[in-house]
Amino acid sequence: MRRARLRWLTSTLTAAILGLACEEPPPAQQPTGALCAKAADCYREVEHALLGTVFCETQFEDGYCTHTCETDEDCCAVEGECMPGIGHVCTPLTNDQTKRCWVSCEDDARLDADPMAYCFTHAGPGAVCRSSGGGSESRNICAPP
Repeated sequence: MRRARLRWLTSTLTAAILGLACEEPPPAQQPTGALCAKAADCYREVEHALLGTVFCETQFEDGYCTHTCETDEDCCAVEGECMPGIGHVCTPLTNDQTKRCWVSCEDDARLDADPMAYCFTHAGPGAVCRSSGGGSESRNICAPP
C-alpha cells in the first residue's frame, strides 16, 4: 500500500511539473507601463504621432512607458497601445500638470484581484498600486513606488 501511494505521488508530481513547464509563455508586456531607458523604447509597434507626447518616466527605476492624454478615452485609443482588457486611466502625478496614461488599479479595473498582485501581473514586478497624487484628479494607478 505504501509503495503504491509513493508511485502515485511521484507520478502526480511529475505530471504537475511537466504541465507547468509546457504552459504557454506569458503574453508580452503591454506598452503602457513597459520598462524603458528612453522614449524611443516605448510603443515600438505604434506610430508615436498618434499617441501624443511619449515619455519614458525615468524617475522610476527601470523606466515606465506612458504618453500624454486629456481623458481616459485617450489611453488605449490606438491599436497595439495596450493589452486588451487592462484598464488605463489618464491622470497627472504629484506636482505635475501633465496628464499621462497609467495602468489602473482602481476597483472597477481590477475587479476582485488583490491590488498589488494585479499591478505585479499587468505593470511589471516593480509596480505597486498607489495614488497618482494628482490633487483633485488623483487616481489609483500601477506604478513604481
